[in-house]
Amino acid sequence: MGIVYNTTMSPTKTELVTAWLAKQEFYTGQGAPKLENIGGFRLEDPQGEVGIELSFYADHADTSDVVYHVPLTYRDAPIEGAEQHLLGTSEHAILGLRYVYDAAGDPVFLAQARELLAGNAVPQHRTESFTDDPRIRVHGQTAGKQAEIIRKPVAGDPAEAGVIGFWENALGQDLSGLVLRTA
Repeated sequence: MGIVYNTTMSPTKTELVTAWLAKQEFYTGQGAPKLENIGGFRLEDPQGEVGIELSFYADHADTSDVVYHVPLTYRDAPIEGAEQHLLGTSEHAILGLRYVYDAAGDPVFLAQARELLAGNAVPQHRTESFTDDPRIRVHGQTAGKQAEIIRKPVAGDPAEAGVIGFWENALGQDLSGLVLRTA
């Protein structure tokens, strides 16, 4: 899915993530989150069937400045047996009905995250088609490892091996930190 479509989805990704996030164990806010997408990157499905997007959201519902990392996959059909990972469906103005999943339950994401750790997958820019994102990098010895999603990344130099991601703070400054670690 090298093409990034500049179009609408209904409901939006942020609306789906907002409803889903409040029900997750790792959500530390009180009540409903008020999310802003502040960064991310994409991975390519070698078969070109599944959209893979690793997104970072700031929750502005309180003053905690928590950043959530929510990798998503987009499919034209449901994944059998993965109902617990389904955020919902959305109507994409160009591609039609999309099934939106928490990527932790999608085998295509898990395979591509492992390939990223092995140095065999190239992170793609989140808003530009066919554009690598050189800011995303692998840190430490990660080849042959499984990826674990860090749901609440913290800016700073990592002590662990994994993938360094980027997001923006409220002032528009780039922050970076570990977003996938080896499991």
